[in-house]
Amino acid sequence: MVTITKYSRLALILALAPIGGQLGAQVDLPTAESDTGQQVETTPPPDLTPQGPVQIRPDEGSPVAGTEVSMPEFDIGRHLELSGSLNGGYDDNVNLTPSGSPSWYANPNANFRYRFGSARLAMDLLIGGGINYYFDHPGGRDYDPLLFLEFSLAYKVSLRLTLNLSTSSAYEAQPEFGTALSSTRRLGNYFRSTNRLSAHYLLSHRLSSITGYSLSALEYESSAASGHDRLEHAFSEQLRYLWMPTTTVSGEYRFSINESSNAAKESTTQSLIAGLEQSFSPRFKAGLHSGVQFRSGNNGDRISPYVETTLEYELESQARAASRRSGGSTYVIWTNRYSIEESDLQQGAGRETFRTNLQLNYAMTARVTASLGLIYFHGDNQTSNPTSSRSLGGSSTENTFDITPSVRYAITRHWAVNVGYRYTEVGRGSGAVALEPLQSVGSYTRNRYFAGMTISF
Repeated sequence: MVTITKYSRLALILALAPIGGQLGAQVDLPTAESDTGQQVETTPPPDLTPQGPVQIRPDEGSPVAGTEVSMPEFDIGRHLELSGSLNGGYDDNVNLTPSGSPSWYANPNANFRYRFGSARLAMDLLIGGGINYYFDHPGGRDYDPLLFLEFSLAYKVSLRLTLNLSTSSAYEAQPEFGTALSSTRRLGNYFRSTNRLSAHYLLSHRLSSITGYSLSALEYESSAASGHDRLEHAFSEQLRYLWMPTTTVSGEYRFSINESSNAAKESTTQSLIAGLEQSFSPRFKAGLHSGVQFRSGNNGDRISPYVETTLEYELESQARAASRRSGGSTYVIWTNRYSIEESDLQQGAGRETFRTNLQLNYAMTARVTASLGLIYFHGDNQTSNPTSSRSLGGSSTENTFDITPSVRYAITRHWAVNVGYRYTEVGRGSGAVALEPLQSVGSYTRNRYFAGMTISF
């Protein structure tokens, strides 16, 4: 049993601490020597996340959880971006209940992004916030807050050693479907944070190691939802071998400790994973990682396969140079994973989950860009008794589907308008309803229609 509050504060401190120092001490360091003519393993992104652009939800101006942190770029100089947007529309189920709770809404928000890259130091900071204001106050709800911080830092200590730090933190009320660090229902305002520190060391020109530690925290303000609070420590060690100039193979061991305010949900998980990463071209990359997971906890032991695939494709077009500032690049980022995740249910003891996330951005012209965000996951929950260390032996299933197509038109270099639609469907089996004391967890759907404008500098 742990108190989550102090750990969520620690996660926020870890997220914010490096920023002040880096903003005040960004000097160009001496250029590191390079080993020309030899194959060298390059520094991978944290947690093998694709190095794609930050995807912002067009209906509320926040990063899509689970795919938002990417590696910063070296040798790009300094770049400062400011943007503000005003979206509005109609939401037919604000409170995400089976019976629906409609309202018109407005979403003002503002973002600040700072990027810096020298020969040895690189950072990428995105910070912002806003509110979703509901004119019809469904269920007494006036507005939802949204504050977020995305930060990544890379430092080349030497020719062989590179340190990476990344964080993704948010304070919000809307569920985040792209990550396991959130419920799929409204449980009040909550804080979530994922932080990772890793060291990438070149053992030779072909062989490298990555030693990593991550801290993830989830905390709800409501005492009624405190059973969902949790803290996770994860340690990992990975060996990577540059088999061919465009092919890397890897082997990894992970050990994670899950602490919860509900003792029955506490567990440890060990993972053995083998990987293969292939670069078909500078703009087309794919990866496959598979292995086995061993989970042990008060509710029993479980063994599950682990499979993860990633695909990243970026298309260079004639219009890209002119449209880069207006978000007009074309790319596809698609990730799939089957693994054990923490259950969304307060009495859930683990969930074998298949999860797929798709980001698609297509520059139709230099001014018109179409985008699509799709999230789907299927989970099989194992349930536990909160007053006993024995598993109930029960189970339930859940399916979540969230899709957001939108179109953006750049009127000028700094001013754009957008229109779109978001559909969400959450389905749960009857077993979930019987085992969740907080509130009904029945299935629901939501339709959100929106339009807005963005000004950026």
